[in-house]
Amino acid sequence: MKKTTLTDIAREAGVGVATVDRVLNRRAPVRAETENRVVQAATRLGYRFSPEFLADAAADSTSGSGGALRIGVILLSRDYSFYDTFARSLEKQASPHCQPGTRVEFVFHDIHAVEAAAASIDEMSNRVNTLVLIALDNALVRRAVQKAAKKGVKVFTLLSDLSPCDHTGYIGLDNRKAGRTAAWIVQRLSGPPGKVGVIIGDNRFLCQETCEISFRSYLREHATGHTVLEPVTSFENVEQGYHATTQLIQSHPDLSVIYAPCGGVEGVVNALRDSGKKDEITLICHGPLQDAQLALIDGTLDIMVSHRLEELAGSVVEAMLQANSEAHGNFISLHSSFELITKENV
Repeated sequence: MKKTTLTDIAREAGVGVATVDRVLNRRAPVRAETENRVVQAATRLGYRFSPEFLADAAADSTSGSGGALRIGVILLSRDYSFYDTFARSLEKQASPHCQPGTRVEFVFHDIHAVEAAAASIDEMSNRVNTLVLIALDNALVRRAVQKAAKKGVKVFTLLSDLSPCDHTGYIGLDNRKAGRTAAWIVQRLSGPPGKVGVIIGDNRFLCQETCEISFRSYLREHATGHTVLEPVTSFENVEQGYHATTQLIQSHPDLSVIYAPCGGVEGVVNALRDSGKKDEITLICHGPLQDAQLALIDGTLDIMVSHRLEELAGSVVEAMLQANSEAHGNFISLHSSFELITKENV
């Protein structure tokens, strides 16, 4: 195989050979944007970086001086289509910014595997400089985040925030807006006042707690006459989502609306379809989710408050790059937008 030369890299990156030499042989500093362009071009061409370059890049990224990223990501189970799709989007967008020779490192865990999540934070913080996670707001998790932050790791919460624990920022929806939007839909589109069921993954997800509170608050403020029931839990699990929905429908024959700002919504959809009441009960959920198009077309699902996953992945990368370029930065909060999906615009 032909050896990659500095001239090849210069041509690929659109810079001079002298600039490539300064970057790869660490002869003199160049702008961070130019350095990243050279490194990415060299990576694409299969250039073999010297051990000295890799060591310097690692030191740069640990110190937050704008070097390449070493990224760790902790998500819930990949069995839930949302996290599998998001992981692929994030890997695609983040990979060009990773330290040469590394890839985005993923760990997936069950919603209640709190000790395992905390252990993953501890373990990954020894080899990454940026960590993105979704986890329950739990003391063990917060303690692990604090330990990682003391090592210089920039830790971001994804989709659901944690109570203050020295993390660098939050990336996700404005959950107050999402909850109030769902309530507005109920007020305007669901017909006469009736009983409203709420299905959440777990009360310790601050995002879902905020959605539920905001949803209730809007309906109360506008005196819609709806009776919002106490929430039931899906544990972000399709099977449990099915069971919770079935019990909800059986316990409240006059149920008129279900709001599900949680994971495992596929189970909610299947239970509502099997109940024979899909035409009587308005279903509003968060997404995207597997087979959403079919659920919308057949009328089981009425409106989906959907994340734009590519945009969310881009926000994650933007936040990581921002944090990595600042030795001491302020708390970063990036809200990704959502869209309302019906059978007419799916």
